[in-house]
Amino acid sequence: MKLDELVNKYHNTLNSNDMYIWQFILNHKDVCFKYTIDEFADHCNVSKATLFRFAKKLSLNGFSELKSRLKLEHDEKEEICCLDYLETVCECYHKLIDDMKKRDCNSIFQLMENANRIFIYGSGNAQKAVADEIKRIFLSIKKCFYVITGDDTTNSLVHVATENDLMIIVSLSGESPVVVNMARKLNMKNVPMISITRLKNNELALLSDENLYINTTSLNIDSVLNYETTTPYFILIEILFLKYQLYLSGV
Repeated sequence: MKLDELVNKYHNTLNSNDMYIWQFILNHKDVCFKYTIDEFADHCNVSKATLFRFAKKLSLNGFSELKSRLKLEHDEKEEICCLDYLETVCECYHKLIDDMKKRDCNSIFQLMENANRIFIYGSGNAQKAVADEIKRIFLSIKKCFYVITGDDTTNSLVHVATENDLMIIVSLSGESPVVVNMARKLNMKNVPMISITRLKNNELALLSDENLYINTTSLNIDSVLNYETTTPYFILIEILFLKYQLYLSGV
């Protein structure tokens, strides 16, 4: 029987101190199972004897069994979360693959073929890695991309790029001030642009001639830090690369 079920079962025997302890547990489930009895009592502002009596009222042997129950329930919750995350992430990957397989990318490839130079910019660390990967895989078929990094280089690009070039911008949100400002300036010069962003309405996508979208999943790893999946970027560009080869072969 879970702890909340035990609390419900023996609710009539619990006093205000017991309910105070239970509320503390509910508010700190992610950490209280790590506490020693002294630490628990100190954080909860109750005596060790009060903690022991609380555990006994729930038909537990003592604090050690209470702590074991808390850890077990925490681990079970973590396992369920991991399974949910796994399912969500895999569905995200499968959907992207299906969407890219069906997508007609000819208009994107025509922009690439007509461009004198192709510049690519990634707005964050993950996006820069994507830009480098695009450069690497397309170089294998002698298609050159110029990866742009740094504010100075970005400012210079805005001045030298022409309507005969192509700009590819990789951004998560498509809303960062640096990206939007650069896209607006390039748009005013009629420089063709392709955006690669998260699947949602965003300023960068509106300013671009062609849009490629990914679905990302935000994972709450430790209740403090969020991890945003980046693999969809690499799935997208690899499928784009394969479709480009088919385009060149006339298939």
